[in-house]
Amino acid sequence: MTKNIFLKELETYEKNKQRLLKDSRGKFVLIKGEEIINVFDTYSDAVKVGIDKFGNTPFLVKQILEVDQPQNFTSNLIRVDIPCLP
Repeated sequence: MTKNIFLKELETYEKNKQRLLKDSRGKFVLIKGEEIINVFDTYSDAVKVGIDKFGNTPFLVKQILEVDQPQNFTSNLIRVDIPCLP
């Protein structure tokens, strides 16, 4: 069974979703653990701040929408300590 490494972040998003929708619908929220770091106009701005602030550790960037649109993205930087297979 795969553990969702973003469980805390997703719970934080859900707890704050109605407020986020009211104040920032369509924008992008940066979440680390149980903390909403900030809201951004673009996905790339949110990711840049996340990388600058947290480096090579998981953080969540999610568009604030009424109905979630499934998307998957994994940075090539995460788990760079794992050797590549030949």
